[in-house]
Amino acid sequence: MQRVDIYIETDSTSLRAMLRKYGYVLECELHGRPVTREGFGRIEGTYNQAVLTALAEALARIRQPCEIHIHSRNEFVLNMVDNNLSKWAAGGFLSGKGKPVANREEWETIWNLMKGQMTVTEHGGHAYSGWLKTEMERRDIDV
Repeated sequence: MQRVDIYIETDSTSLRAMLRKYGYVLECELHGRPVTREGFGRIEGTYNQAVLTALAEALARIRQPCEIHIHSRNEFVLNMVDNNLSKWAAGGFLSGKGKPVANREEWETIWNLMKGQMTVTEHGGHAYSGWLKTEMERRDIDV
């Protein structure tokens, strides 16, 4: 199974809702050579929403079953992918109290894109952290 790495970064890790930029890099090997694709965007929302949006956009670019490694500094999102996403999906994306989980739409999208994929999460900085932050500052990202 082919391995695809998704590296995610945002311009701010502040938890409050605000206008923020995000970026991601997809990396894999094709015919023995490394290939990368990147994407950038802007969202009015929380840090978690920005990471979820970047993850959904990156996952949407994957066209075949893969071993997906998700790299992010957002420990909460990675923990939810590992420990809660399948439970939420089975329960209709409702919390234990019967209310919709926060960012339900984003989580549902990610769940649908991840079905059939093997995923591994890796918390912390990564090889593209600095480059993504520089590119977010340099680029004029429109909504």
